[in-house]
Amino acid sequence: MFHLFAHAFLLSLGAMVPIINPLGHAPMFYMMTINDTIDERRRVARRTSLYVFLILIVSLLTGQYILHFFGVTINDIRMGGGLIVAAAAWKMLGNVTRLTDSEESAAMEKADITLTPMATPILAGPGAMSLAIGLSSYGHSPIHYAGYIAGFAALALITVICFYSSDYLAKYLGDNAIGAINRILGFLILAIGVDLMITGLKNTLFASHLVH
Repeated sequence: MFHLFAHAFLLSLGAMVPIINPLGHAPMFYMMTINDTIDERRRVARRTSLYVFLILIVSLLTGQYILHFFGVTINDIRMGGGLIVAAAAWKMLGNVTRLTDSEESAAMEKADITLTPMATPILAGPGAMSLAIGLSSYGHSPIHYAGYIAGFAALALITVICFYSSDYLAKYLGDNAIGAINRILGFLILAIGVDLMITGLKNTLFASHLVH
């Protein structure tokens, strides 16, 4: 029984880490929370990781039923997620990295990024959801599902640690470097969003062509 649990745990964790890529997304997270205090940034990190954990669990346990019930496909999620990613990236491209004192209070009212776009679709996007839905094909006993969920929990913990560490970027980067990196990341994220939309559209058209 422990062998099945360990196998499911390592399978879910090993498969999800490259897709979620918490270490690679840490600089992006820092740039999107650059005007927050350390405590606020860490609160956002915890909430983002919690949402990633919950999204993966919901995808694992109910993903197939939800998609079927609403008549939604993974490609629909790709296109919708791509729009969200592109919108967030566009703001990063024109974002001013520092606020004046008079603007600081207004910054506190900015939109919450924990669920969207950070938790989904940037971290737990269509690829991660698809993988979570497909994990059951490797084993669908209760012990397997316990292992999958434990793997998701470990992934959430790794994400928190990586995002907490993003604070240290400020010690090595100046304002000019931060602004430049912010715009470079914004451009790359915009490309990711466009790619998600194109992939979803192409797959939808291809599936439609096969039907006809």
